[in-house]
Amino acid sequence: MEISDHQSNIQIIKDFSSNLISAFSADMFSLAMGLMLLAETGMSLSFGLSMIIMPLVSLLGLMPIGNLVDRHRHKPLLVISILIRLIALVGYALTIGYFHGVGKIIPTVLFLIINYIVQSVMTTGYNAAIHELVNEKHIQKLSSLTQSATSFANIFSPIVATSFYALLGFRTFIAFSIAANALTLVILLSMKFHYQPVAQIHSDNESSQWTLFKDGLHYISSNRFLRYVMSGGVFLNLMISALNIGMPFMVVHQLHAGDLSLGILNSLYASGVLIGNLVIAMLPPIKRLTRILTSAFMLVGVTLLMFGFVVIPGLGVKTLRVVGGLILCISGISLAFLNTPMGIYIQKTVPTDLLGRVSST
Repeated sequence: MEISDHQSNIQIIKDFSSNLISAFSADMFSLAMGLMLLAETGMSLSFGLSMIIMPLVSLLGLMPIGNLVDRHRHKPLLVISILIRLIALVGYALTIGYFHGVGKIIPTVLFLIINYIVQSVMTTGYNAAIHELVNEKHIQKLSSLTQSATSFANIFSPIVATSFYALLGFRTFIAFSIAANALTLVILLSMKFHYQPVAQIHSDNESSQWTLFKDGLHYISSNRFLRYVMSGGVFLNLMISALNIGMPFMVVHQLHAGDLSLGILNSLYASGVLIGNLVIAMLPPIKRLTRILTSAFMLVGVTLLMFGFVVIPGLGVKTLRVVGGLILCISGISLAFLNTPMGIYIQKTVPTDLLGRVSST
């Protein structure tokens, strides 16, 4: 059944609300968890647990999660995932008080493993389900507004979390996260998924996990454009990871510019991603994808190179904040014009029964 424009607009509102609530609560909870562990253990690792666990879970789940998403209807899969996260949150709230000092890391690591497995399933499942929520004309708007919700959360959730953590305590943040996930579940249940017929691949006897996943790899290798873009994405992710890890060290420890400068730079970078996605949401359907991706990729590289000159010792803090912030804002806008159009391309071109495996890869 064809999805009407009116239905698509309603779905976009629900999806944007759901993603905003989910991203905002998750970012606040993550920061509050880091502050709690830092106070209890005195270890800087408290803020690095997520950076260690998330990529490991994503890598280990690459094959089974992609296959899982392609073998089951997406709405029940997303609903079950949120329910598992709610159970994990309640379990974490009930057990964290029995551990003290460094021991609090134990239930935290267990919770983060479950949480990131759920997050990986939900991210892959959502990417594979966009075409079931809106018609093709609205895929660009939905994708860009979804990214805008995440960017908005990245900008403002740290401000809210740090402002209220000392007043409310960590348990209040757990309760808030439980309530936010419950509300997200209600919104998800109200959304209609327009399923399309896909090839049946339910038999474990006929196809192994590797055989099923290899189909996705074969599709990527046979699509030259997709293969080139994903190869570039690997290199870009390396550069962005270097920025995310290296910038705090350079700004705070090498330049002694303070936490405020780091917060300003991070906020302007996230603001750039937000601005870029809002612009994409208002643009007509993107047609010259190769030119846009090439230009954006080059601009991201140039801005990261320029930022390297800004963090040279000897420049003033004001220069770092103003010039460095402007460079990172432009870099964020460029990144939005890389990520979102590529996601739209995948939604519009990859066969429905391969979306999960291609998205997870």
